[in-house]
Amino acid sequence: MSTSASPSAFPGIAAAWNELITRMSQPRFLIGASLFRILAGSAILIEYLINYAHRRYLFGPNGLWPYEVFAADMARSANFSLYSWSRSPVYFEVIFHLGIVVAALWLLGWRTRFLTPLNYVFLWSLHQRFPGIWDGGDNIIHLVLVYATFANVSAYFSMDASRRQARPEEPGPWAPVSAMFHNTAMLAIAMQISLVYGLAGLYKVQGPVWQEGTALYYAFRGGQFVWPGVTEWIYRDAFVVTALSYGTVAFQVAFPFLLFLNRYTRRVAVVLGFTFHLGIALFLGLITFSLFMTSVDLALMGDEEYRAIGNWLERLRQRFQTRQQSSTSLEAGVETGSSSGSPPPG
Repeated sequence: MSTSASPSAFPGIAAAWNELITRMSQPRFLIGASLFRILAGSAILIEYLINYAHRRYLFGPNGLWPYEVFAADMARSANFSLYSWSRSPVYFEVIFHLGIVVAALWLLGWRTRFLTPLNYVFLWSLHQRFPGIWDGGDNIIHLVLVYATFANVSAYFSMDASRRQARPEEPGPWAPVSAMFHNTAMLAIAMQISLVYGLAGLYKVQGPVWQEGTALYYAFRGGQFVWPGVTEWIYRDAFVVTALSYGTVAFQVAFPFLLFLNRYTRRVAVVLGFTFHLGIALFLGLITFSLFMTSVDLALMGDEEYRAIGNWLERLRQRFQTRQQSSTSLEAGVETGSSSGSPPPG
């Protein structure tokens, strides 16, 4: 005679499952997701605006890549782009400017549940129209925008958040499900960026210039990436070039482990990622690439960590304000004493 196992037979498993469901039913990393929207939205707008004056030449139906060749390539590869649906110059202008409007509204956080997939469609379409001019950040942002479709990227610093604050609503029955989608999307983003860093580091390890520590020397000496006075100082110092080359590989290979080990190493990973891409923006000039990557890095910090940073900054502001007030009071006392003929205090 066989008996079926009841949930009470495994109280530890049941308790762990219930705790997991409870944690997944509460949205996390909301501040990071909102910062991702702001930074990634800024990068998307930059891509539109820096190419605005030359939009017809780069993306138009009579531009550098002829419309007929582009449309045939889309059909052959089973790819899609809004720009392939018509060769009308008026249609092109409408789609291009609609893309700017969508990106701007998404950056401001207006109806992001609807605009996030729409922003993805417009951005993908633009990148497919002329894929040869982008700097690599488009690859990661395409993937992350798909995940972000299921995330809440407007919980903070957005028009949606302001509207919800002005008209509070009771959480509906689907709130836990929405939170699970959000948390799963954020986990997918973390895993995706870990793969990007980890595989990039492992790929570099196989290259002889990275093994010798001379990769950055050749990058800076190529003449394409120049910061006058600084670039020369870097590539002329063998120790600095070698340290930066080896440090780049070490950071990228270690990033997945630092991110998932614990919250302290996660902070180290995010800070190193921010510093790494700041250096790329300054020394290599890959602005939108750095903004896209940094936006994803910022999404990996928890809400409690951002609040701790905010509290620390507030304490610094109050301390600075107190010192300013003390300095002002002391100066006022000195001036009062001088005008009354009394010796200054102290």
